[in-house]
Amino acid sequence: MEAIDLNSPAYWESAAIDIRLNPKRPVDSAGLREFLEGDCGLCSAVVIATSGSSGTVKFVVLAKSALLASARAVNAHCGVTADDIWLGGLSTFHVGGLGIFARAYSNGASVHPMAWDAWTCDGAALIAAVNESQATMTSLTPVHLVDLVRAEVKAPPSLRGVFLGGGRIDAVLVEKARQLGWPVWATYGMSESASQIATSTGGAIDWLPLLPIWETTLDAQGRLRIRGEALFTGYVTKGDGGWTLDTGRDDEGWFTTGDRIELRGRELRFLGRSDDLVKVSGELVSLSSLSARVAACGWIGLVVAVPHERRENELILVIEGALDEALAIFNEGLPPLEQVSRVVTLAPLPRTEVGKIDPARVVALL
Repeated sequence: MEAIDLNSPAYWESAAIDIRLNPKRPVDSAGLREFLEGDCGLCSAVVIATSGSSGTVKFVVLAKSALLASARAVNAHCGVTADDIWLGGLSTFHVGGLGIFARAYSNGASVHPMAWDAWTCDGAALIAAVNESQATMTSLTPVHLVDLVRAEVKAPPSLRGVFLGGGRIDAVLVEKARQLGWPVWATYGMSESASQIATSTGGAIDWLPLLPIWETTLDAQGRLRIRGEALFTGYVTKGDGGWTLDTGRDDEGWFTTGDRIELRGRELRFLGRSDDLVKVSGELVSLSSLSARVAACGWIGLVVAVPHERRENELILVIEGALDEALAIFNEGLPPLEQVSRVVTLAPLPRTEVGKIDPARVVALL
């Protein structure tokens, strides 16, 4: 799969359906291609596997035209040109990595590939690849950035833009990275949008300018709704009755995400997942907000909730590696309801193919 030239007309203009699955995390896809091509009559699409908050695997179908529409919008919005050199260090089993190749193909830029699983905590593979290629652009996740900041790795001078996405972005972490020379561009997006929905190249990490291809609104629960030409084709799942395709949108073409968002004109601010709110002693607590605090402490980890007989849920800090006084440091200044009751160390923390910590697997291990 990875041997396919993802920066060629032969790929992007092909009518073939490309099912891009991580061989290290096998899922049951038997009959999927036949269903898409035969029953659904689809062609010229990319299929990736994703796990929702429940851990259930579903497949996201993206038309190649949607991926290219997103790519053109990102290039225009961010001033990415044919003279840029991309470092492709994210997995192409995910839109974060695949989007790099779509952007390069759209404007004729070049891509220097780097194996997504070559990442090391000291950033050595990344630095070597950037220096070899003189890359000007790349994409990272917050986990990658935490590694680089902890190791005090300075950015190679050729980089002029680093897209940062894949989770809540912490201001303290970004400031430390920028002091080391990393030109962080904060992004917000998802698989269903074929990559980015909002991106800031001007330094902001909270209010991010929307890409012009997206229409946005909020539902009654404050969840973001989007509509545009880069929207996915739908979800495919397999049940007792076989494969089914759900377009995931209403009759007017709106897709309701699972993210709580605040809108201000053509700017967006991420508040958290609608499904990351848990009740502690009757009050709602946001797990994503607490997990952002973990990064602010300079640690790799997250906060999870497990059922508790008295308080409804118990908050647990899970970090990679043992840290003295982590409980006291984390809880300092927090309201009692948001304080974690204990610290669990796991080394290494389970991660997805794009380097994000996998909360479902963490809870399963606990």
